[in-house]
Amino acid sequence: MVEEINSEQLDKVVSDNKVVFLDCHAVWCGPCRTLSPILEELDEKYSEKGFKVVKIDVDHNREFSMTNRVTGVPSVFVYSEGKRVVFDDGAGKKVDRLVGVMPVEVYTQIVEELLAGT
Repeated sequence: MVEEINSEQLDKVVSDNKVVFLDCHAVWCGPCRTLSPILEELDEKYSEKGFKVVKIDVDHNREFSMTNRVTGVPSVFVYSEGKRVVFDDGAGKKVDRLVGVMPVEVYTQIVEELLAGT
């Protein structure tokens, strides 16, 4: 089950797991509700391998949202081995989050590659 956390709990979650997806969401966000079951399924499938999904409500964690420049929800930050992962977006641009709802294969590939590399 995906746990709702606050920003103060994030460091412990990241240090206690190999790979973490942080789902920055809002209760009023329709796409967030679409993404939720995708992340739940991944959490269940890979939890025994050191993967965890947690959620943070951007409206209740405004300082975190401002510090991390969360301007669109859902935004998924990925952490591996205690550090935030930076991706190539395919067009040569470096990004540190997945914004919007991606196909499940995108999330699955990231999880499997990061778990394989640990």
